[in-house]
Amino acid sequence: MVTAAEDEVRRLRARLDAEIATRRGMEQRLAQLQTAYARFVPPQLIDLLGKESVLDVDRGNPVEKKMTILFSDIRGFASLSERMSPQQCFDFINAYLSFMEPVVLAHGGFIDKYIGDSVMALFPARGDDALKAALGMLAELDNFNAGRSAPRDEAPGGNPGYDKHGDVRIGIGLNSGLLMLGVIGGANRMEVTVISDAVNLASRVETLTKIWQTPILLTQHTLSSIRTPGDFSIRFIDRVRVRGKHLAQSIYEVFDADAPTLRAAKRASRETFEDALAHYHFDRMGQAQSLFGDCLAHHSGDAPAAVYWQRCRQASRNHAAESGESDRQVHWRPEYLTGFAGLDEMHRVIFDQIVALAGSLQADAGGRAELQAEQLGATTEEHFEVEERLMDAHGYPQSPRAEHCQQHRKFCEFLATLTGEIRAGRTPTLRLAFRCQFLLLDWFISHISIADRHLERHLAGSARNEARP
Repeated sequence: MVTAAEDEVRRLRARLDAEIATRRGMEQRLAQLQTAYARFVPPQLIDLLGKESVLDVDRGNPVEKKMTILFSDIRGFASLSERMSPQQCFDFINAYLSFMEPVVLAHGGFIDKYIGDSVMALFPARGDDALKAALGMLAELDNFNAGRSAPRDEAPGGNPGYDKHGDVRIGIGLNSGLLMLGVIGGANRMEVTVISDAVNLASRVETLTKIWQTPILLTQHTLSSIRTPGDFSIRFIDRVRVRGKHLAQSIYEVFDADAPTLRAAKRASRETFEDALAHYHFDRMGQAQSLFGDCLAHHSGDAPAAVYWQRCRQASRNHAAESGESDRQVHWRPEYLTGFAGLDEMHRVIFDQIVALAGSLQADAGGRAELQAEQLGATTEEHFEVEERLMDAHGYPQSPRAEHCQQHRKFCEFLATLTGEIRAGRTPTLRLAFRCQFLLLDWFISHISIADRHLERHLAGSARNEARP
């Protein structure tokens, strides 16, 4: 016979079990919601903002950090999508992205946003991760295309991307720099995003892969952030200006994903290609065309060499202006000023020394150029030390400081290599003049306009704070 006490215990236990089940259901539901939020708002962005969850995010919350931005885009997607129904188009995009996303995550990056068929990914560490991810994406694209080439009933699990009209091709652009992460929007619709000129440049570089008919392009900023560039197949390819800015940026082709024969040909003709570029940029079109022809003799599939060969043949003013080589006679410009008198004076001295060195190399004055290169090395080393002492004295934030000092080291390494080649006397002086005027000077002007201007704003703010009573 069940006593009243035992009956009460059973009721309490049943009530407790029901409450536990309810709580477990709520916890499971919350976990599902958290997973769902993570699909729309990358948890890496939340972490970078210093927040524990999306519930803690509000408008603003800016955080500054150096990252590498990767933009990728499907070539000819508009014409490809015209042959699909809306459902087939969505199935195709989702099938394609299911191949690309894991590669980004495997190399320490995360997807910031999808823009139709385009992908924007961020890599918080060095440029190595982003470049390896780009190469991995091209490898996965081969797998995706292999699946597309099989009819639906032969492909594992069916194939929404099946198309007998040819392989999908993509272009990838990489750029590195300081980004502002934060939250934008109104009270009812907000988005965690990044804002920076570095993002615009990465997008611009991606579009240039169409012109050069090559899958991966990266900027000097990303090249400088790669620990061992010699591990990859990289060559300078062009200088480009972002719309609305005078500043020229050096960009590079990565051809590790090329077919073995083409990759070997580009490696074999690397010095010839650079000599051709030197003649081209110094407006010696006849010699440049002949040298680009030599590159094509190594392999007719060298698309950038073919594009340059055609430009040399046409040799029109419009082409020169379009590709950014119209400023062969370089001059100091007011927009290079940061507003900090001490920095500006030294920048002008270094600028003039680089220009003088390039002039001596163009004139084939090796002895004078060697002395000028050594003087330039001493000047820049002293100036960089002054800048770094200013950073320490005025509490410059760690992330931009590390990026700034890394750029100093890369400049010194590049200049030391250039000085060694001048001293050895085995490298054609026109090639060295090209590296000096169009690579070294571009880098220095970019450093002034971005990194040093950022430092100047910090110093100005520090001075205002110190002046307050």
